[in-house]
Amino acid sequence: MIGRLLAVEAVHDGLLRPYRVRADRIMVGMNLFLLLVCAALAPMRSTYGAVVAVGLPTVALAWVLARTRPGQLLTRLFMGCAFMVFTGLIIHQSGGEIEGHFAAFGLIAVLLYYRDWRTIIAATVFIYLHHLVLGYAQTLGVPVYVFYDDRFWFRFVVHVAYFLPFIATMAYLSVWLRREGYEAMHVIALAQHIVQGNLVEEAAPSERTAGPEMPLVAAVRLMKTRLLDLLRVMPVAAAVVRIDTGTIVSVNEAWERSIGPLDARHESIDTSPIWADPDTWTTLMARIRVASEKLINKTEVMLRKNDGTPILCELSLVLHEDVTPVMAILTVEDITLRRKAEETMQRLAFTDALTDLPNRPSLQIALDAALLAWQQQGTPGALIVLDLDGFKPVNDTHGHDAGDEVLRVVGARLRQVNRSADLPARLGGDEFCVVLHDCATLDDAAAIAQRIIDALARPIRLAGIDSQVSVGASAGVAHLSGGAQTVAHWLKQADEALYAAKHAGRNRVAVAPPAPSLAEPAHARKP
Repeated sequence: MIGRLLAVEAVHDGLLRPYRVRADRIMVGMNLFLLLVCAALAPMRSTYGAVVAVGLPTVALAWVLARTRPGQLLTRLFMGCAFMVFTGLIIHQSGGEIEGHFAAFGLIAVLLYYRDWRTIIAATVFIYLHHLVLGYAQTLGVPVYVFYDDRFWFRFVVHVAYFLPFIATMAYLSVWLRREGYEAMHVIALAQHIVQGNLVEEAAPSERTAGPEMPLVAAVRLMKTRLLDLLRVMPVAAAVVRIDTGTIVSVNEAWERSIGPLDARHESIDTSPIWADPDTWTTLMARIRVASEKLINKTEVMLRKNDGTPILCELSLVLHEDVTPVMAILTVEDITLRRKAEETMQRLAFTDALTDLPNRPSLQIALDAALLAWQQQGTPGALIVLDLDGFKPVNDTHGHDAGDEVLRVVGARLRQVNRSADLPARLGGDEFCVVLHDCATLDDAAAIAQRIIDALARPIRLAGIDSQVSVGASAGVAHLSGGAQTVAHWLKQADEALYAAKHAGRNRVAVAPPAPSLAEPAHARKP
């Protein structure tokens, strides 16, 4: 049992060392104070020699041990004995008066700060031996004082009996103080681990010794477990980074699923292969250090998985400068699929699914911009509306799949024949249009329309049936110089020109006549 108790004490010694190092310094100061007390008592019985011979070496050795072996058991045991040395010296200087013996009680109580019952026992054994040996020597006529009369054995037994309950109480208190000190230091150690992000599941060596009888430790361990569970179930990948060493301290399961497993104890954050751009971490730290709230919220960065796959992520970073060492919490969310979905939705909203040309909403935006540029800046523009000729027979003869293929070819040819600044679009069915930007005159627009008709007239080979078909197109052209004041008016002019082309025999271009009174843009007209 004693061996097991000593083994437990050995485990506790490590955690309680900060207490005991401070206690060593206090005890050295107490020894120096007791030396001064003894020096003050020396004139009473001319005990200067005893003060020098006993007190000075005791203080000197206490100072040496506190400097060379701080917090060690040997130093604690000596400090307990040193207190009793001065107790014996005070008893001697007082001539064995009973008041001199009271010093032992106060000094042993001071030893409680060590939180070690062994120090109490060592001091008790020392003072008992002092009373026994020197008290007996006093009866033999040796010039030392322990008791004030010659009833040695009676006095010795009374002192032992009187002192034992006090010593038992002090030893008991030291055991409980040791447990409370151990619990407090253990809680501090656990809190430091939590603050630094060391939320590992395996317990530290000191943590394994914490029993259920220590409720504060159990509560902190429970908090640590809850935090670990919270970190584990978080759907967002998270990592805790220690700033001074630049290492990743901890990652959660979401991180390992999305990025890949990391060696959380040795992974250097700034040189980590997760960054597609090696300077990303340096840039992030420069940004967050000047941020007012030490926060970067949802910035997009490119990362790489462990297998090298690039992923687009939304990254947030929080810097905690109020803890030592400074820590940062990094969260990343893979938005690659979300961004692709957004791009797909954007494309579906503004692109014709069959021909991959801009659709009506895109056309409306382009028409609004062209009309505004004409009205405010005088930038000329024109609109070509196209209707395929001979498309219905292809659909009826070869089926809808062949008709869809023809429409896709028409869309591709429109993209090829137009200038880069122009916008071809599908209105629906077999109707198309082209917005011509910076087109100076109506004749220029008509020439472009004719070029489009010629391109569309080329035969189209249908892959599914290994056959060729031909379609034509009629075009109606309306220039902004024709006086259109709204997009609807502009479209109406082009539609009327298209109707005229159809009525004139198809496969041709017709233009909307200009309106002389409205041929200039609004900003250029004089009042």
